[in-house]
Amino acid sequence: MHFNQKSLPEYPPLFIVKFFNLLRRKMKKMSRRFTHPGVVMLEHMQNLWLLGSISVVNELGIADILKKGPQSVSALAGQTGTLADPLYRVMRLLASEGIFRELNDRKFENTRYSEPMMEGELKHFIRHTLNPLQFRIFGEMMHSVKTGRRTSELFFEEGAFEHMGESQELGELYNRAMTNTSRMQVAAILSAFDFRRYSKIVDVGGGQGFFLSAILSGYPNVTGVLFDLERVVNNPAVTSVLEAIKGRLSIVPGSFFDFVPPGGDLYTLKNILHGWDDRECIEILTNIKKAMSQNGKIMIIESVVGKPDKPSWGAMTDIFMMAGLGGRERTEAEFSSLIVTAGFKLERIIETVSPLSLIIAVPV
Repeated sequence: MHFNQKSLPEYPPLFIVKFFNLLRRKMKKMSRRFTHPGVVMLEHMQNLWLLGSISVVNELGIADILKKGPQSVSALAGQTGTLADPLYRVMRLLASEGIFRELNDRKFENTRYSEPMMEGELKHFIRHTLNPLQFRIFGEMMHSVKTGRRTSELFFEEGAFEHMGESQELGELYNRAMTNTSRMQVAAILSAFDFRRYSKIVDVGGGQGFFLSAILSGYPNVTGVLFDLERVVNNPAVTSVLEAIKGRLSIVPGSFFDFVPPGGDLYTLKNILHGWDDRECIEILTNIKKAMSQNGKIMIIESVVGKPDKPSWGAMTDIFMMAGLGGRERTEAEFSSLIVTAGFKLERIIETVSPLSLIIAVPV
């Protein structure tokens, strides 16, 4: 679980990423100008069937099986306990979208777009996001629109994190999913921010320690504190992180609603605040402010919802937060309001090549 530089993806500079994202949006907009709006809407609707197919093939581990080379759909069916004909129809759809490649005689091989379904890539994040319960939740999303509450309460009364915590299987899947996404995000964060000026970093809600391990591995003079719930940090995966960092990382179990470990000069919160409402976020930030020195800083790592009528990762994941967790993604103004209310001042926002931004604030 510990940080491995070679395992991280490599990204081009931010200005190149922004240029090609703009170019891609322009080309997409131009294409739609010559497409009937009804057809565009039908294409959006077909995403439901595509996502269902991705979920099935990811759960079967097809991408991992094809690491050894092309195989026939009959061979794939035999190894996964499925029927060849329906599996072929699912694989054919995915291949039509560039996810897998269909060869002669109903054989398939991986493509660069099926490889994210492999173990160590995004496999567990896909399982977490496209599990059967998620399809049920979003099928009932009218509940959130009419009540302002999370749709998931129709399926379990306790909060989403409490629900996952009650099941070892769900809890482990969530932690693996977050580590999957951290692998993609960490490279972007490390290329955008220099951590060497901080002597002690406290990662609040740091999960199994992948992010903090990455920082400490890149900055030998920095020490760190991994802070998360007892059931999260009491895990063999976390033990491997401790061994890799050799004494520079300590683990403190607890809830950020009760306290936050003191003594850090930088407190990081990666993908934490979007899971909670404003009141809860202010409580978390206030507890951090109590723990930090006047010279300390806080780094909130989240998607920032972009300008109206523009493509926005934050606007997309906001719906996931609304229906599933009862949280929300936020605009720059909304983040600023939370920060000020909790006794901080917004210092700057740093964009990265990923959808995440680094929101830096200082106590006042």
